[in-house]
Amino acid sequence: MITGENGTGKEVFARLLHYHNSNQNRNMITVNCGAIPEELVESEMLGHEKGAFTGADAQKKGCFELADKGTLFLDEIGEMSLSAQVKLLRAIELGSFRRVGGKEEIHVDFTLIAATNKILNDQVKSGSFREDLYYRLNVIELYVPPLRHRKEDISLLIEFYKSQFCDLYGKPDFLFDDESRALMMAYDWPGNIRELKNCIERTTVLFEGGDYISAEMLPASITNSRNTHTPAYLGEACGILQIPIGASLDEIERLAIHQTLSSVDNNKTEAAKILGFARKTLHNKLDKYGDEQYAMD
Repeated sequence: MITGENGTGKEVFARLLHYHNSNQNRNMITVNCGAIPEELVESEMLGHEKGAFTGADAQKKGCFELADKGTLFLDEIGEMSLSAQVKLLRAIELGSFRRVGGKEEIHVDFTLIAATNKILNDQVKSGSFREDLYYRLNVIELYVPPLRHRKEDISLLIEFYKSQFCDLYGKPDFLFDDESRALMMAYDWPGNIRELKNCIERTTVLFEGGDYISAEMLPASITNSRNTHTPAYLGEACGILQIPIGASLDEIERLAIHQTLSSVDNNKTEAAKILGFARKTLHNKLDKYGDEQYAMD
């Protein structure tokens, strides 16, 4: 089960898992669970026999059958209706199903990956997602954090997409000046990697030559963030915290603690030594900021 906000790259992680699976040379079948009309869910997932319903002019294999010996990726699983969830649960639990209108029990074996931007536990409590299906799917959960929580990735993503779009549009390579790069590092990217990718594509398309991209050439959503009062980490390569005037001392301290812990693989003793705290003081501050990721030993 891959969870995370929209645009964080859940499908990319799904494809990575498929690639490293022993069945990597087999098919990966992707299903957008929110895009299939409810009346067609059973046919799309399980397939149908010729004559099973009006318009069924030929036998059709469903996604379960097509994914046999490969990977079935159920994207946006939280959008699936309750009635469709019932049919999905039975096929997953038994590893077998019948096509619509069919009598033969078909057995399949595939790697199942599901993804959602919903908090399924809350949906279970509200009754919009089946509890038994939730626990059947959520054997191993992979949470993909939003880009604002992994700012050290921004520089790598900028360079990756810049190279990709320069090749695509036949543009010469260019650099971002210090101000434009600092703005992108400080920006929260509410649309996550998808928004960053679109920003780099837009910048590449509008680039008319020269050596540098200035801040004025960035989208307004980013340039308007100049007035933000949130400090930003500019990555291990820089080793710098960008702290705008107006940032709260708590926010500055919190970010400094977290980035120090990240740089020493969450070693509390080493981090406390670097920060000039006693280890107990560091634990107290982590409790104060309520970050479970770093508070754990």
